[in-house]
Amino acid sequence: MKTITCSMLLFCMAILIACQTDRPKNQDEKNKREIQFKREKPDSIRIDKTGLYGIYKGVEFADTGDVSRRDVAHQFSNRVADTLGKYLKSQFKAGNYLSIDFQKTKITTAGMDLKDSVVYCITMFFKSEKKCDASTGIEHCGSWSQDEITSSYFLKKRLVELKKSLQKISVGKPNVHFYKTAEKFQEYWIQFKHKDYQGDCGK
Repeated sequence: MKTITCSMLLFCMAILIACQTDRPKNQDEKNKREIQFKREKPDSIRIDKTGLYGIYKGVEFADTGDVSRRDVAHQFSNRVADTLGKYLKSQFKAGNYLSIDFQKTKITTAGMDLKDSVVYCITMFFKSEKKCDASTGIEHCGSWSQDEITSSYFLKKRLVELKKSLQKISVGKPNVHFYKTAEKFQEYWIQFKHKDYQGDCGK
C-alpha cells in the first residue's frame, strides 16, 4: 500500500513540476510574439507632391490587450492621416499649397471577412491650390464592420461629433467625402484649413 501511495505521490509531483516548467516557456513564447507584433510594420506609405499611396497587408484584428486598438488593419488609416497631415503642413509652410483630390481617391479592401488577413489600399492625389483653398488638416472616421446598417448609423454619429470638434481648430467649412469598398468597409475622410496655418483665410 505504501509503495502505491509513494508512486502516486511521485507521479503527481512530476506532473506539477512539468506544468510549472511549461508556464515560463509558454509565457516567453507569448512575449516573443507580442514583441515581434510590435516591431513588425506590415504597411507601406509613399508620399510626394503628386499624392500618397499606402498599402497594408496583415491581420484584421489582434488581441493587443487594448480593445480600442484590436482593429489593427483600420489603424492603418491613422498612420495615413498622420502622414498626410504632416506633409500638407510642411508643403504649405514651403509655399506649395495643396489639397487632396477626393474625387480621384481610391480605397479598396480584399479579404475583409473579420477572420484572418486583409489587404487594405489607399491612393490619394494632390491638387495645387491658392493659399486659402489649400488644406492643412486631415481627419477620418471609419467602420471596420460588415453590418452595413448598424455601422452606417454609428458612423454618421461619429462624423457629426468629429466635425463639431474640428470647429475648434479649423477655418471655414471642411471638405468631407464618403468611401465604401465592395466589402462594405465605410469611411469618411475630412480635409480642412487649420487655424494655426490658415487663420487669416477666414477673414
